[in-house]
Amino acid sequence: MSNKSLWSRLPLHLFLVAAVGLIAYSNSFHVPFIFDDEGSIVTNNVIKNLHRFLYDDGYIYNPRRFLGYLTVALNYRFGALDVTGYHVVNLAIHIGTAMLTYLLARLTLATPTLRREDDVTAASWFIPLFAALLFVAHPVQTQAVTYVIQRLASLATLFFVASIASYAKARLLQEESGRPFAVKPVCFYVLAVAAAGCAMKCKEIAFTLPFVVVLYEFLFFRMTAAKKVLFLLPVCLTVLIVPLSLLGTNKPIGQLISDVTAVTRVDSELSRLDYLFTQFPVIATYLRLLVLPVRQNLDYDFPVYHSLASLPVLFSLLLLLVLFGTALFLWQRSRDPQAAPELRLISFGILWFFITISVESSLIPIADVIFEHRVYLPSVGAFIAVAALVSLCFKRTVSRSIVATACAVVVALTATTFARNQVWGTELSLWGDTAQKSPQKARPHYNVALALEKSGRLDESLQQALIATRLSPKEANPYNLIGTIFGKKGDYDQAIAALSQAVKLDPTLAEAQVNLGDAYRLKRMLPQAMEQYQAAMKQRPTDASIYHKIGITFALQQNLPKAAVFFQCAASLDPSTPQYRLDLMRAQAGSMVK
Repeated sequence: MSNKSLWSRLPLHLFLVAAVGLIAYSNSFHVPFIFDDEGSIVTNNVIKNLHRFLYDDGYIYNPRRFLGYLTVALNYRFGALDVTGYHVVNLAIHIGTAMLTYLLARLTLATPTLRREDDVTAASWFIPLFAALLFVAHPVQTQAVTYVIQRLASLATLFFVASIASYAKARLLQEESGRPFAVKPVCFYVLAVAAAGCAMKCKEIAFTLPFVVVLYEFLFFRMTAAKKVLFLLPVCLTVLIVPLSLLGTNKPIGQLISDVTAVTRVDSELSRLDYLFTQFPVIATYLRLLVLPVRQNLDYDFPVYHSLASLPVLFSLLLLLVLFGTALFLWQRSRDPQAAPELRLISFGILWFFITISVESSLIPIADVIFEHRVYLPSVGAFIAVAALVSLCFKRTVSRSIVATACAVVVALTATTFARNQVWGTELSLWGDTAQKSPQKARPHYNVALALEKSGRLDESLQQALIATRLSPKEANPYNLIGTIFGKKGDYDQAIAALSQAVKLDPTLAEAQVNLGDAYRLKRMLPQAMEQYQAAMKQRPTDASIYHKIGITFALQQNLPKAAVFFQCAASLDPSTPQYRLDLMRAQAGSMVK
């Protein structure tokens, strides 16, 4: 079979990858915004004006992840808060990454250390296709794809794989032409550097990209050390992008690369060693999910370990050491000119996994020790290794039975992903599933309570919120929700008590301050209401609704000139809300605002 005929199958293979991805996620386009989507998208005023985002607020808001948030701002520009557009983009990124995984595997099999001029087999197309199909169909990816704001992780992965693939293409063209600085290789080389920079402006996990490029060069290409350094230097210099982006921040690195905002973060002060010990069983859990994706959970109640002598830590560490040792052993064996090329490819995939997972699973403490989307980038290497292992086990002959078995695996994974996306279908089904799997963790119960409150099931919501306060008595958000529920019931005394507790626990929680101000205002305790609104305004100086509430409070105090000033501020900050302009006209006309 000629190399030309292999590449002629490219359109068919990429079509299969896209088709499987579309089927697996066909029921995800109406999944609502959940969890951190609220703060990052729904209530994030920075993304709601594209011009201001591009020329003023966007880079200041989050310079480390500017490119990722730019795509969110573009989504808002063309579809506001219609969630379908966000899911379409997320799925396109996922399918694109799967296609790049296919191309990377194909290019790697053509590198000097793997290419066998007299031995082109069906494995040359089976490995790339099976790896890409595993990646696109596997249910462990649902959190990175269906959870909208985790686009930051999936987009970083897209650019990460694009950079490695472009580097591989550039080096292959250099090998073929014998001219390192020919136009085509240089173009792909520039593309690799540009993609690396883009990846690092999506999420900090891309910090590992230069290390993977160095690994790729030394595993798959033959060149003098001096020339390797020359070719690697520009890509390696991109390693400075992430550290430079972190300069000037006052928060710990672990908090900066965390997956959730301060509003929903679990309170936890982990030492570096405790976090490292805990990550050994966490990584083992990621590996288990890749092999057996059952009991997936949005918010794991994962134990923190404090000693290397703990059996789960010790056994997990032994597993990881065996896996790492296997990668080194296979690399050593692959140096034999007669060795199967799959050996080195398996070694590369395993080492990719360990390198790329190191940012979030090492010595940098992150409050939430485990999230499934953290395995999205590492899984690229894992699936390439699995596909190569299958090819090796069957002696590089792809029979009908092997193809049928591979198809059955992909179909099963696709069905499981579809079923997992069913769970994501509503906030209540997702958080109900999570609370069932993490019954002793406060956050899932709180989010179940939120979902119930939104659907008007106030008594059930109150029960779940009370469970959350029992499990985490120092967390302010459940008390804020309890106060909101009592306010909707018209019990303002109970609302004030709960909301006061929320503000006491977290004086920076503007939402609780606003709700407490509302409760005071509805009880006609206007000075107390004004105090809470003004405190909230300091936390959210661009929130038009707070200015409007202050204006209403002044109007109730018969101070219409001051009311007009705040109505004007609200209307300026949010011209799209007609009520602000209407109340301004009423205040200017001297009529009472109720």
